[in-house]
Amino acid sequence: MYLNNGRCINSFQLERYLLWVDNLDEGAVRKLLYPDDPQDVPRAIALMSAVIKLSRIDPKKHAQERNEEPPNVNVIADFDALRILGHILDNVLQPYINVNLSLSEQVTHLSRAAHILYASYHEQRRRLMPNQLYYDCQSMIKTAIFNIAKQQKLDPSAKFSLLDLGDDALELEFAYLRMSGGHHSAVNYRQALDRLGAARDIGGVLCRQPDLAHGHRRLNLTRSESVDHISRAHWVGDTVVSNCNLPSSWRQGKEDTLKILETTQL
Repeated sequence: MYLNNGRCINSFQLERYLLWVDNLDEGAVRKLLYPDDPQDVPRAIALMSAVIKLSRIDPKKHAQERNEEPPNVNVIADFDALRILGHILDNVLQPYINVNLSLSEQVTHLSRAAHILYASYHEQRRRLMPNQLYYDCQSMIKTAIFNIAKQQKLDPSAKFSLLDLGDDALELEFAYLRMSGGHHSAVNYRQALDRLGAARDIGGVLCRQPDLAHGHRRLNLTRSESVDHISRAHWVGDTVVSNCNLPSSWRQGKEDTLKILETTQL
C-alpha cells in the first residue's frame, strides 16, 4: 500500500513498528498480521485498532522517552504515511463499533473515510489498493448514506442501524442450514427446502431466546459467549433518522478531511 506521496507501508514495516504500541510484543504482532484464520473478524478489528494507535505515536517523542537516537528521515516519512492509514481505518471502524455515536456522527465518519480514500486513490491509484477494494469501500459508504435517506422518506421517526446493512443474517442462515444437515452437507432440491425451513425455525427460536445461542467465534467482538456481535441492542447513540442532517454531516466530514490533508503531501 502506497500512501502520502508514494510512501510504501507493508506488513514488514507494520511488524517492525507495531512493537511501539503498548502491550504488543513480537508474538502478539505476528498473530495480528498473520492470523491462522483470515476470517477472524475480532482479530482483524484488533489489528486495525493497533494500527490506529500506532498512527498517533510521534516518533520523535517516542525516541526521547526511551533515550534513543532521533528517528531518521525514513521513519518520519513512514509515520506520515501511517497517519493517513490511521485516519482511513479509524473513520471506517468507528461508525460500526463505537456505540456512543449518533447517526449524524456516524455519517461524518463515513464522509471522512470516503473523502480521504478518494484523495489517496486519486494520488496513487492501484498502488493504494486494488480497484475492486476501492469500489467495495466506496460502495459500502454509498449504501449506508442511500439507506439512511430512504428511511427518512419512509419513516422519519424510526431508528436506523448501520449494522443492519451487513450480511450477518445471511451468514447465520447458511450456518443453520449446514448445521441441520449434520455431516451430510450435500443436498438435493427437496432436502434444501426442508433444511431451509428448519434453519428458519432455528433462527426464530434463537432470536426469541438469545440466551440459548452460544455465539460465533468469528463474529464475537468481545470473545464472550453471550454476545455474537454488536447489535441494535448495544447502541446508545441517537440513531433516529429525523435527527440526522445528511447534507450537513457529509459536509462536515469533507471539511474535516481538508484539514487532515493540509498536514499531508496529498
